[in-house]
Amino acid sequence: MAGFQNYKHARRQGGDGFAGLRPSTVLYISVLWRDRTTKVTGCEVLPMQVDEPLDALVKPAQYKASRGLGRMRREGPDHLADTYTASSQEAAREAACEAARTIQFIEATRLVPSRAKRSFPRGQFQYRMPGSDHDAAWFDPAAKTFIRTNEPYTRGGVTSEQDEWAARHGWAVAVSPWKGMYRPDDGTSLFLMADVSKGYSLAPLISRLAQAPAPVVASAWNGESRPIVPVFVSPGRAAEIAAKVREIKAVEKRRGAKNSVEYSMPFSGARRRPKSRMPIEGHKSVGRLLKSVLVGTRGRTGVHRRVDAIRCELHSWAECEYKPDELSDDVFFDLYYHELPESDPLAVAPANWDRNIESLDEVKATLVRYYPECPPLRQLLKKADLAIASLRTWNAALAHTVKSREFRQHPGLRV
Repeated sequence: MAGFQNYKHARRQGGDGFAGLRPSTVLYISVLWRDRTTKVTGCEVLPMQVDEPLDALVKPAQYKASRGLGRMRREGPDHLADTYTASSQEAAREAACEAARTIQFIEATRLVPSRAKRSFPRGQFQYRMPGSDHDAAWFDPAAKTFIRTNEPYTRGGVTSEQDEWAARHGWAVAVSPWKGMYRPDDGTSLFLMADVSKGYSLAPLISRLAQAPAPVVASAWNGESRPIVPVFVSPGRAAEIAAKVREIKAVEKRRGAKNSVEYSMPFSGARRRPKSRMPIEGHKSVGRLLKSVLVGTRGRTGVHRRVDAIRCELHSWAECEYKPDELSDDVFFDLYYHELPESDPLAVAPANWDRNIESLDEVKATLVRYYPECPPLRQLLKKADLAIASLRTWNAALAHTVKSREFRQHPGLRV
């Protein structure tokens, strides 16, 4: 089936190890199922051999235009997974096989699914071919033209009525030697139709279909029946995941992940900090600015909470950066805690929050000056940015309130 003797043969050829084939030459189609009567569940996995990778044959955006692929999603470069849970094992196999037959047709013809109304003669549904059943639209990217398929329950040829229809519209109708996508093992045949008034010919499609492997059918099932858990992961999907992990690690490396080190504090567990230290004077300056922002912002919970978190984090960094013989306890505890002296101009709550915004901007500039670019620093800067955004919103609200009050007191003023 689908170019393999059985599922194990497919795994040996295109699965783990890829002994004889490139990973892209094996496509896996999986369908989950659950029998409501017996409550039994499972997953049917069908491997099929293809000459090109899935994405080269059909794009995910085109799946919905196809009956066989309409419920499928791209789970990997070599894996189509059904988005629905079938009602039985047999129904799951039927769904997998119909998807496989659709891929067989696409690979043989190089057509792609379409929903375009232009695929009908004169672009009108009312002119569809007589006797049409299970018909669908396709697009030929090479010829830039539309094709229609029709899969009625018949083993006969083109009828006189259909010949007359074709002649009237300047179309051609041909019966495919390949039995089709819908139910080839249950009495349906495949017809192809196209506008030939401008020189298009169905002959190349018919020729390629004549050489295509027999349609994949559930009665000759050669896939794997497996439990739902663990989830089936195709070799291509596993490679995608591994590549993504490598990419993330590379990005973190470029963005300074190695510029930080792990440290641990009581009750907080393992954390990371910059792999350097800020001068004590830098800590003193930042601590003073943070204390000033905390003055009078208790009513703005978001600001107060974030600034307090920055202060707490920097307090821990300072403790790791300096040993007791380099930084006395009195100086250390005064860096980020203890209130500002009354003589300090920053000890008084400001009339508006512009001063606090300036203070946080200065905090950010000092941190960037002394610490290397790394994830822990970015997290601290993000907290500062969020606090600044909240203060600006608060300023705007206060200004609006003041103007509204002035307008009520002096109606002649414009707000």
